[in-house]
Formats: sequence, structure tokens, C-alpha cells
Amino acid sequence: MFEIIKVGPPPGMPRLIAPIKLEPADFAKAAALLGVEPFRATKTGLVAARFAKHRERIETRWNGKETEAIAEPGDAIVCNMSPSREILRDAEGHPNAYVILREKFPELYEPEGTTSEQGDIYRSKAAVHALYFAGGFELMAPWGEVQRANSGYLIHNGSELYGNNKETFDATYQRQ
Repeated sequence: MFEIIKVGPPPGMPRLIAPIKLEPADFAKAAALLGVEPFRATKTGLVAARFAKHRERIETRWNGKETEAIAEPGDAIVCNMSPSREILRDAEGHPNAYVILREKFPELYEPEGTTSEQGDIYRSKAAVHALYFAGGFELMAPWGEVQRANSGYLIHNGSELYGNNKETFDATYQRQ
């Protein structure tokens, strides 16, 4: 169950509210409610990843807290990088870090062959589908935590739906 409300300023910007985890069928329903076709995008930015040795709480920040997740041993702790290999940082200097489950990471990324201060560098293996929400979102992420952004995209990545704030998406993805 989700809803799309109109927020502003300016008035009428769509905002996605989803208090429970979204399913793949919800993506098509959201597109229909918006009256748009989802677009396909590929990740042009790289990621730096290290693998958790012990249980860690990772807070994803982009000009404020976006979400948090618990990394279990073996899970990837990932930082987004620009195509020019710079770690993406918000206005407060926090790296854009998040968790990917150990079994999911090899499906999404392959080694690029170099390293950074945040870990080995990887490139994306797959494209995603996306919907833009100018008014942002507040949704239950697949990892069981609320995810928020003032503007951003709903991403459909295989069997998962999650949010990505506009600035990070624009810096790391390209529409096809």
C-alpha cells in the first residue's frame, strides 16, 4: 500500500509515501498514477566497497539522514563514486555510503581493478528502471528502514524497489 501526494512549493510536486515495503508490481502502479513511462538508466559512476568483518550500523546521508542499515559480516559497505573516481560527499562532507547484502553484491557489481581509500573499486553490471518524484519520497526500504529524500527517484532493480535522492542519482546514473 502506497500513496502519491502533491506537495510544494511549487505546488503539485508528487511525493511517494510507502509505509510498507514496495513490491515490483507497485512500480507499474506508481508509473500509471504519475501518468509517465518509467525510464531505463545505467550506473555510470563507480562504487568503492569494503566487506564488513563484524556487525556495523551504516547511516546513509545526503544533506541529512536518508536511511540506515545493519551490515552483517560479509555484506558490502559501498560508497558511490563519480565517473571521475571521486567519492560522492554531501554538503557536510559525509560519503554517500550504504549496505548491499553479500549475496546480492556479485549480481550488481564486478571488480574494476583498482582501489580507493574506501575500498576496492567496482562497476555496475546492470541497468535499472526509474521514476522521478519531484516532491521526494518516504518509503520502507527493502532492508526494513525508512528512506527519505526531498526529491529523488524510485528505483526498480530486479526484485527490489528503493529510493535514491536526486543529487546522487544525477551524479551516478545516465538515462538510456
